[in-house]
Amino acid sequence: MRLSLLRRAGLVGLVVASLVAPGAIPAQAAETGTVSGRLTTSTGAGAADATVYVYEPKNFFVVDRTDTDADGNWSVPGLAAGSYAVGFFRAEGGPEQFYRQQTSRWDAERITVTANETTTVDEQLIATGTIRGQIRDTAGNPVVELMVEATRLDTYEVTYARTEPDGRYQMPTWAGTYQISFRPVEGLWQSQYVPGKLDKAEAGQYTVTAGSETVVDETVLPTGSLSGTLTSATGKPIANAYVGVNTVNMHGGVDTRTGADGTFTVPTLLAGSYKIMFDTGSRQQFYDGKLTHEEADVVTVQGGQTTTVTESLLGTGSVQVSAVDSVTGAPIADFCAHTGCSNGTGRVTITGLPEGRHDLYLYTNTGRYFARDLLGVQVQANQTTRVSPAMRPGAVITTTVVDAQTGAALPNVCLAAFLPKRAALLDGYNRCSNSAGQISVGPLDTGTYKLFANPQQTTYGRQWVGANGGTGDEQQAVSISATAGTVVTGPQVRMDRAGTISGTVTDAATGAPLRDVFVSVLTGHPGLGAEDATTDEDGRYTLTKLGPYDWPVVFGSRPYGYQWSGNAASRFTATPVTVTTGGTATYDMAMRAASRATGAVTTPDGTPFTGGFVIARSADTGDIAAADSVENGRFDVPVLGQQQVYFTYEVTLGEESYSGTYQLPDADGVPRAALFTVPASGTLTADLVISTS
Repeated sequence: MRLSLLRRAGLVGLVVASLVAPGAIPAQAAETGTVSGRLTTSTGAGAADATVYVYEPKNFFVVDRTDTDADGNWSVPGLAAGSYAVGFFRAEGGPEQFYRQQTSRWDAERITVTANETTTVDEQLIATGTIRGQIRDTAGNPVVELMVEATRLDTYEVTYARTEPDGRYQMPTWAGTYQISFRPVEGLWQSQYVPGKLDKAEAGQYTVTAGSETVVDETVLPTGSLSGTLTSATGKPIANAYVGVNTVNMHGGVDTRTGADGTFTVPTLLAGSYKIMFDTGSRQQFYDGKLTHEEADVVTVQGGQTTTVTESLLGTGSVQVSAVDSVTGAPIADFCAHTGCSNGTGRVTITGLPEGRHDLYLYTNTGRYFARDLLGVQVQANQTTRVSPAMRPGAVITTTVVDAQTGAALPNVCLAAFLPKRAALLDGYNRCSNSAGQISVGPLDTGTYKLFANPQQTTYGRQWVGANGGTGDEQQAVSISATAGTVVTGPQVRMDRAGTISGTVTDAATGAPLRDVFVSVLTGHPGLGAEDATTDEDGRYTLTKLGPYDWPVVFGSRPYGYQWSGNAASRFTATPVTVTTGGTATYDMAMRAASRATGAVTTPDGTPFTGGFVIARSADTGDIAAADSVENGRFDVPVLGQQQVYFTYEVTLGEESYSGTYQLPDADGVPRAALFTVPASGTLTADLVISTS
């Protein structure tokens, strides 16, 4: 039997892991249990000679392994009581499968081993397809011992195979769509993508169907070389400059450095199209005399030939920036542009900019003005360009932060100001109190805000800022009216010592513990990290750094949507959990079955959007009720019924992105957020037609 590379790697990992894995238990240890089962093929026959791995489930250290007998039976005794994951490698090779019928180890269903008992784990192998083919060089000779990778596009799972003496390879894979690549030149970290491409963005896509073969043959690209010279604007050689040679879409390449005479050589490159970047340590430039990768000229390397380029650094000039108020036209004394600040002078001079167009970033440290990008400032060599950009004024809320018990000023407490239905768990906070407890939040648009305090130290708890102290209820927080161009004083932030909430999350129907459930007091944004908690394999969680108030708690999981304490659909109707200073409140959550929201996401002419997110939000609070990525122009998510929701979106169509709130005209013809009612059970169909104009 010839093992696939992936299986060989697994066996090597077993040897290493058996030496270092914590918690590995000798077979003779007392109070152990057994896990056993029968592995069958996709047609139901016993799967003989397959390898079964038992893993520690958090870091996936190998605890033990065995092989199936002629009828697919297997058994692993001597396991310490606890939780494990189980993986299966079929005898003919291919990707590893995990219990129960999962293709990713992180989705594997955990098993529980009990002392002096046997846990049964029967598994049926998922049907696979096969990718096979032959790799040859330009002369038609087979390429031997070449590693071939097949990457599944929806999950990024990778399957490997090596070519045989005749250049042929074969790999069993899951059904799906794949891109196939390899690195044809030993020691050269360049990938070739089938068919004959250097760039992943241009690679072909190959569909694998269970029970069938997909044939993918390929010819290795020839190689050429690249050399050149880098000089200053006056013709002086530039030594030790970094030279990056990348594909047109920045998906790989090689690099080198210039010598003392400014020359460089890349002796081996796959034939194809490249863009070249030069970095002297203080500036970057792209061939031929361009400032960005997008503008750079394409250099073609041909097989068996040397391509030569010559590059001179552009001359430099300066930009003098004098910002003004967009409403009054008055000069702004304190602002920053690029890497410099005016320091009260109302002027920033930026020197050493290569000639060409530059984008400058303007902002203020005071929070009085909104940051802006100043695009396309033209710089001439040996000249100073003067610009007077306008900056939009914003509102500022200022206050102080103190210890509620002692009145002492508290540093490092961050504040976020939220408009109605905009509260969210943030990944970072821009404004935090200084050593005197002083803090200003801005710039803000004109509106009515409520403040949420998040201390960086764990001694104190988070809070909504109330008139005389903190609260866990946004509805009880003080409303602060702020007008653009003005500074308003908010209520003093009185911080209380923190407490925690702990508990277990289960399925309401089965009582089974639920792992990887998001737990917090606010929802965040899908795909972004933030301060929260996640249930472990036993469904347990601990939510820290909460002020001693009554808090609504949210639980989010893909199969259940977002549910609030008391199985409420809204933060404002949730059953609050009481937190005490220094104490741990217990709250167990049994998540009930959700309804569904589904629909198409298209342009007005019916073109499906190719990617992005659709988010269902509570009509009461604006909190996330469900979120889903857009695939093939559709979304499909569980949403707790019965509630009203509206949709926001961040979707893509090709290279273009579109975001906003989905609106429809009301009876008066004015577009407003479209409201949809999620049924108590069943499905809400909501087709979103989004304008791209």
